[in-house]
Amino acid sequence: MKQLKTLKLKVLAVTLLIMVAINGCTNARSPKQPAESKTKPKKTVQKDFTDSAEEVSEYQYLELTEIKDSYGDGAMYPVYAPKGYSNDNDLIYYSDHGLTFLASAMELGSNEYLIESLEYSVEFTEEEWTDDNSEFRDVEISEMLENGEDRYQIISAEKEDLYGTPYEVNHIYYLNIQEDGCGVFWDLELYEANADSKTDFIIDELAKCYHVDLDVIKADGAWAAANEERLAQEKQLDQGEKENALPETILWFNATYAPLTYNNGLDWEVVGGMEPSESNTMVTKFVLDRDWGIEDESSAIETVESLKENGHRAKCRECMEELEKLGILEEKSEEVFLESLLNSGIEENLYRYVIAYQLHRSGLDADYIAAWDLCRVNQLYADFYICGYMTYEEAMDASLENSLILQKMYSSWDDLVTSYLAGYQFWRSDPMLTDDSPTKERYQCYLDLLKMEDGPYTLDWNLELEKSW
Repeated sequence: MKQLKTLKLKVLAVTLLIMVAINGCTNARSPKQPAESKTKPKKTVQKDFTDSAEEVSEYQYLELTEIKDSYGDGAMYPVYAPKGYSNDNDLIYYSDHGLTFLASAMELGSNEYLIESLEYSVEFTEEEWTDDNSEFRDVEISEMLENGEDRYQIISAEKEDLYGTPYEVNHIYYLNIQEDGCGVFWDLELYEANADSKTDFIIDELAKCYHVDLDVIKADGAWAAANEERLAQEKQLDQGEKENALPETILWFNATYAPLTYNNGLDWEVVGGMEPSESNTMVTKFVLDRDWGIEDESSAIETVESLKENGHRAKCRECMEELEKLGILEEKSEEVFLESLLNSGIEENLYRYVIAYQLHRSGLDADYIAAWDLCRVNQLYADFYICGYMTYEEAMDASLENSLILQKMYSSWDDLVTSYLAGYQFWRSDPMLTDDSPTKERYQCYLDLLKMEDGPYTLDWNLELEKSW
């Protein structure tokens, strides 16, 4: 664990030294081929971590971590997982880019029992997917496939998205048998409807780590082509239905959440990025329920009031207070701070504490990230209009009140977005050390919008915001 702690210290130090950092699992090896040990005592994890700055990972989307055999004596075993995973020692979980990844470890006494456990997982999924009430169709299961001592099996099916377009769902169950007989189980599921440009790269790196061909679980692109055609048709329809350009005051509201609108491939010049329609209302209600727990007008208003009063500013304040209780908020030595933080027992959202510390060191309090909360308030008002939780006039009146607050708090669009991104980084607990950092991606959206000839940030920040609807 000493090497792991040293590695964490170095990563955290980079975060402290540059809040917007640009940096790059160790050299490619199967998890069964450790770097530092030629022999492995039974039940002892084989370390493959390094604290050498000269060893640079060839994997951009995966890293090597450890997982606990909670069914046996608690030994730790290596497993490759997509970066951004959560790990509570006995279960690794990841969900992004249309992929869901799970990993666990257990010893069952023999390889035969391990393989039976793998087969049971596949059979259980088959029963769920072929149930009369299931939304899956055309379920197919591969034979048990071999990869040296390892075993894996693939189950595939089709589902329909909200618009009735079929897309692929492919699931691989993999058993990585360790030298001492323990089994590291991991499974990866692809939902084509949520896949993006990074999905195949993650699959390719996982295939390379385990020396197995995973092209079979990649999407064939049929749904993507059909969806692109549908979006093009909707855009053409929206352009035809779009009325005269919105008043500048409302465009100013839209600009406060334009990075998210742009990230979602929507039109920043339209309230909420899309015209109200039956399909758009259905999708927006689904997203509000899934991501915010908003089900009706009451929960909608309750959510924005909570954001206005507390939001992630309150979470950041709690982090500062906890650091103060630990006696390290005022610590001048970053190295001492990092060591103390790692020894504090705090594990969840560790980088939030690093960001809170850095803000405090810069003479800023938790209210600095208010833009992250209040820009989302404007975004939610727009969504409420699309869903019918607020009338157009109610949504615009509320946006005007909120935007006047933002205009007083910040001096420019760049000032606002800097605060917004700091809050976003805090929410994601993102160290910003990899090219696929969510914060870097959101910042790139802002840069792209800045380049637009008639983009949102060509609007005068000091525009006189007034009711014009």
